[in-house]
Amino acid sequence: MEVLMLRFIRANYVEITGIMAFAFFMYLISFGDLFLIDIPEWIRNHFSLTHEHLQNMSSIFFGVFIEGIPFILVGVLVSSLIHVFVKEEMIWRFIPNSPLLSIPMAACLGLILPICECGIVPVARRLIQKGVPHYVVFTFLLAAPIINPITITSTYIAFGDSWEMVGLRLFFAGIIAIMMGSCLGLFFSNRSILKEEDVGKNQQHDCSCENHCDHSHSHLKQGRISHALYHSIFEFIDMSKYFILGGLIAAAFQTWIGITAIKEIASDGWIGILLMMGLAFGLSICSSADAFIASSFRTALSTAPLLAFLIYGPMMDIKNVLMLSGSFRWSVVSFLFVGTTSLTFILTWLFL
Repeated sequence: MEVLMLRFIRANYVEITGIMAFAFFMYLISFGDLFLIDIPEWIRNHFSLTHEHLQNMSSIFFGVFIEGIPFILVGVLVSSLIHVFVKEEMIWRFIPNSPLLSIPMAACLGLILPICECGIVPVARRLIQKGVPHYVVFTFLLAAPIINPITITSTYIAFGDSWEMVGLRLFFAGIIAIMMGSCLGLFFSNRSILKEEDVGKNQQHDCSCENHCDHSHSHLKQGRISHALYHSIFEFIDMSKYFILGGLIAAAFQTWIGITAIKEIASDGWIGILLMMGLAFGLSICSSADAFIASSFRTALSTAPLLAFLIYGPMMDIKNVLMLSGSFRWSVVSFLFVGTTSLTFILTWLFL
């Protein structure tokens, strides 16, 4: 276990140092008066940066952070335990052969396999290599990060114990996943999906720890629990940095741009939808906690832009596109990107 921890620290010392520096910075913001810290005048004049601004930003950020971080922790623990103890192919044996039944069932499998989007791409590649129909796998890939118990619970709590946003998020996510899975089945039925170098190969590992899995052969010796804990720690650090960035951007938006300005920018509904879709794509926040980022904009935006953020991010963000392009042909990735983007925009725009 000590060897694994040392290896983990060496592989992630940049992230660990960054988080520690960020924590110290936020502590100074909150309690700067105790250290007699005065903001230089040129910074104050150029950026309109005052202690009140920083206090407001830190209050918004910590509100989002404290509510959301437990769900990231629970999400990575559950995902890691499933990765270690559950063989996905055992569950897929119960999926019927008929696309009319298998595609809707795949959209609901996240309820028993709650895998977040950070680890869904390698799982999807492994399933396709083992012969699971690609239209079923991609339906699962798009739906599972949203239609799962952890995301449902976090969305419910983030939006004030209301089932309205939960229901809308699940409904639209299911519709988009089923439509995209069906379209992939039609247009790529006789075409290769995986990259040539991946055809016939077995997936070595899953999730974003693929670059850090030189310990793969020691799992049997170290034990499954040790591996699950190691995997959870890495995923928690990896996902937390995206969540922290998202929380900071959301807090900065509301502090320096202001709720009124955001309302004016998004006064045309389609602009607000595009704005939140772009934010979701760039931030790459884990689906188990993104609802807390979205809920911080409730006073500035209507339901449709918030819904677009909650649907689009888990399905298609920068992190997912890069992982997809590393496993699947570019034609498939492009089809997924264009189709998911178009459907999310159209459906949420019609909802206005």
